[in-house]
Amino acid sequence: MNKETNKKSCCAGNTVQIKETTKSCCCSGSLTENTKEVNSPAFINGWIDTKIGKIPLVSTKLSREDKIGGLKVRMNFGRMKYMVNPGLYGIGNPGDNSIVFVTANYKLTFDTLRKELGGLDAWILVLDTKGINVWCAAGKGTFSTKELVKRIEETGLKEIVSHRKL
Repeated sequence: MNKETNKKSCCAGNTVQIKETTKSCCCSGSLTENTKEVNSPAFINGWIDTKIGKIPLVSTKLSREDKIGGLKVRMNFGRMKYMVNPGLYGIGNPGDNSIVFVTANYKLTFDTLRKELGGLDAWILVLDTKGINVWCAAGKGTFSTKELVKRIEETGLKEIVSHRKL
């Protein structure tokens, strides 16, 4: 991966430019020191450097785009495609002792959680539930221990936090 113009998808569907030596990223992709972030979803308002690479920081305030998307989904437009990429996200200024919240990758669920975390420094670990909310995904088996362990490993969460509480 030392090609100057190699592009790779990482963290929350962002396209990143890979240069020189790469490091792991929050969603098992790769990032470098000189990474240029483009095509970030509107809810990402920055990035935080960690031991394993850059992790997206998300806003706790819902944008107009978030609200319109939520309204459309409630009216059954695009409901089966309304999701965020699984991975690790930050809220505020999270550190190694910050609490870790776990949720599904259904965007309405993700938005509800992040909206309630205003004023906190925390991590959000998003599981791949195939775009299904927590309640239904738990019943279907996609919000599971197996997926949780997989996502913890892929994101490098144990390198980022000093505790083992979720």
